[in-house]
Amino acid sequence: MALLGLLLVVALLSYATYTYTSEFVPARGGVFVEGVAGNPQYINPVLCQYNEVDRDLCALIFNGLLRFDQRGELQPDLAESWEVSPASDVFTFTLRPDARWHDGLRITADDVIFTVELMQDPGLQVLPDLAVLWRSVIARKIDDRTVVFQLSEPYAAFPDYTTVRWFGVLPKHYWQRYKPRELARAQLNTQPIGSGPFRVTEIDSQHIRLEPVSREFEQPPYLDALEFRFYPDYQSILVAAEQGEVHGVSRILPEYIGRAEAMTDLQLFTSPMPGFTLLLFNLESANAPFLADPIIRQAIAHGIDRERLLQDVIPGAGMLADSPILPESWAHNPDTPSYEYDPGKAQALLEQAGWVDTDNDGIRELDDRPLEFILLSDDAPHSLLVNQAIASDLARIGVRAITQPVSFTGLVSDFLVPRNFSAALVNWELIGDPDPYPLWHSSQISPAGQNYSGWNNRQADIAMEQARITTDRDSRRDLYYEFQKLFAQDLPAILLYYPLYTYGVSTAVNDVEVGRINEPAERFRTFADWYTQLRKVTLSERRTLEFDNLER
Repeated sequence: MALLGLLLVVALLSYATYTYTSEFVPARGGVFVEGVAGNPQYINPVLCQYNEVDRDLCALIFNGLLRFDQRGELQPDLAESWEVSPASDVFTFTLRPDARWHDGLRITADDVIFTVELMQDPGLQVLPDLAVLWRSVIARKIDDRTVVFQLSEPYAAFPDYTTVRWFGVLPKHYWQRYKPRELARAQLNTQPIGSGPFRVTEIDSQHIRLEPVSREFEQPPYLDALEFRFYPDYQSILVAAEQGEVHGVSRILPEYIGRAEAMTDLQLFTSPMPGFTLLLFNLESANAPFLADPIIRQAIAHGIDRERLLQDVIPGAGMLADSPILPESWAHNPDTPSYEYDPGKAQALLEQAGWVDTDNDGIRELDDRPLEFILLSDDAPHSLLVNQAIASDLARIGVRAITQPVSFTGLVSDFLVPRNFSAALVNWELIGDPDPYPLWHSSQISPAGQNYSGWNNRQADIAMEQARITTDRDSRRDLYYEFQKLFAQDLPAILLYYPLYTYGVSTAVNDVEVGRINEPAERFRTFADWYTQLRKVTLSERRTLEFDNLER
């Protein structure tokens, strides 16, 4: 009996010692399930630019030659290094010797050249701007690991277009069997073989399962897989999160942020997105010719209460914007002139330009013509709220803005491209180099360009032209500072806000960090650290784990 009692005491002491000298640590296993809006069409980096789900998947499955880091600076990806000629017209890339496809074969210069030739083919539905750029490039293979791109004219921002967002490299040995016009129908678009951190293991109309490729991570992820489930819209994803069907909500739109904040089991992560939302004027509008007058545009700018817009109308949607070059960019001028909300000053400017309310109907006139214009926007709920708020503000200074929502596709194809508008609420994404040439140079007023406002300022043109061919960053910064000053003076558009991206993750998922991202697909940058399961270890085991992590 005494011996049994002694053994019992020893057992109890051993249990207590284990209990009080052990703790829980992350365990491997589990699947992270995220809801996304829409279905994949082309998991192919040459064709994926038109669909957000496709862009997310391509960024996870494929690589470019370079990639952006959290500061928006270029870093090696498939290429281990790159060189730029003094004239910014020849770019040489050297591939990593360990770069491999998911099937184990080595990635070579032949794959890069093959992808360039696809981007150049007129039979492929590539974004027009990308097609124009790549068709002006001569790509040459020096050896299996070295590729040279010769541009038809200097362009300092060219390396940006070798990132996976614009130039994901395809495996030649799978795709060479297809002619360019057949690519859109190829089965490989939903069964891709890539080189990125994830590979596709399952796909159907309801979901896609991605499993991590261990060699692409510094340490093996805790989670076994990442699964996307497809929903018709973002509201449906939020409902699924409320019901516990998904861990992640791929994007929380401004109109749903309040609802998401009320969910106690959902953690929210916010990051500024590279882009801006602006009120774009057509300086050549036949229906509102007064918009060609910069005084009118300045008055409208002073008449919009942007702070109230972001605090009360669409809280959590963005940060106040004043420059078309993003604040985190090395080229951003913090001293760019801004237009504070000042209705008194707005009214004084309008009267200075000859616009007065002679008939007391609340709308100013000049030569019997009312100061009114149609204000377009896409039909997203938060866009409607913004347009209505702008119209309400402008009514207080005697300007009638008639709001007109249209589909996003219709806004671009029926109004912006043919320049068939007076003013429009427009959202623009800007990733990488701050080059404003495509949006604001006078040469881009042509039907193929994106200078939809018709802004033509020779001084600004010269600054943009010189900055494009200058490799010295300090010199480019000076030129872009000058561009921003001229933009603020002429005001071809009113910068409203820099958008924020909000991501939702269940509190059941631990160690999630998002930080600053260049595009939504980068929300998985720290995926290797995420975990949902725990295991118990002794303190000595924990110290060993910490030492191993430190060694890695």
